[in-house]
Amino acid sequence: MTTLHGSSKTSIASIVISTKAAKMAINHPQQGEGFVSAYQISATPFVTSSTVSLGVTREITFPQVSRFITIKNTGASTTVLAVGFTQNGMLPTNSNYFSLSGSEAFSGELRTDRVFVSGSAGTAVSFTLVAGLTFINSRMLTPITGSNGFGGVG
Repeated sequence: MTTLHGSSKTSIASIVISTKAAKMAINHPQQGEGFVSAYQISATPFVTSSTVSLGVTREITFPQVSRFITIKNTGASTTVLAVGFTQNGMLPTNSNYFSLSGSEAFSGELRTDRVFVSGSAGTAVSFTLVAGLTFINSRMLTPITGSNGFGGVG
């Protein structure tokens, strides 16, 4: 008689079910946000250029988790583009965003699935965003919010 986990009796059915569950988990693994290899290989490009009006916040979502982002204010020198990572962080009362004046750019190795932009000075603000994407599905990313312990994002 086989003994498992201190039990003196083990049914064949429970062994078969356990074996099937183990095989299913092995056959369909999914890489999560901590899968280091995904950040070490070349990224897939994501590029968008657009204009955002003064006081309007636009969300740009990525189908996969980013490895890096570069964003540039391509508007006039009198325009200011606000950039953040949560809708709540873009609120003036929270101020969890950074600003790019006309012709300024920001590049960083950031793991995110979305960026928020808003025109905060001047009229409409033009911008270009380039992101390098991993092959990690954005559903696998922990939501970046202040309530999840990410301070400084809103």
